Amino acid sequence: MIGSMLKKFYSAGKESRKQIGTILQVAFLTFRYQQLKRAVTERNAVMDSSLESDWVLASNLNKRGEIDDVDFNVYATLSQEMQSNVNGMPWNALPDLAIYLKIDPDHEIEEIKHRGRKMENVDPTLDEYYRSVNKAYREWSKGYTRSLLLTIDRDKLDFVNSIVDQNKVLDKIESRLVELGKLTPAEFETIKAKRSKQS
Repeated sequence: MIGSMLKKFYSAGKESRKQIGTILQVAFLTFRYQQLKRAVTERNAVMDSSLESDWVLASNLNKRGEIDDVDFNVYATLSQEMQSNVNGMPWNALPDLAIYLKIDPDHEIEEIKHRGRKMENVDPTLDEYYRSVNKAYREWSKGYTRSLLLTIDRDKLDFVNSIVDQNKVLDKIESRLVELGKLTPAEFETIKAKRSKQS
């Protein structure tokens, strides 16, 4: 469902983003909410995104005039209701650790084009949109206070193509989990040893 909506979203630049931006963000919001309801019942659940991350994207579309204020207010109300609905079951539904992948916009655009998803390269004006998303996340990271934030410099650590960099990133994440009391030092050492055997 979301895949076909994304194709429509990317298909004609600003016009297609205006036509489908709201419903796409609501679809993502629903998906993240379903993930979060499962995650709050598990120990050390990992999510590749969150209600807050989706909020950054929706806010950016609103600032760009691609989601109007009326639609955005509906989205905002729904997002807040979803977050409050999972708070306290059994935890507060906020992450113990958030990870921000910092990347230069030019490098990010190269990476997007390199991964070869046709829908992401349909319209030449998409580069400007991608830059606005990069900026929105940069601004978000500066004011984030809900939990510990770990910034991974994607320009220096290529965890997609380098197993060495991948292990460095995982070590950074897991050492923070030890600091937070979410992993014991012994568990961390066991995980590292297992990873070194596989690499």
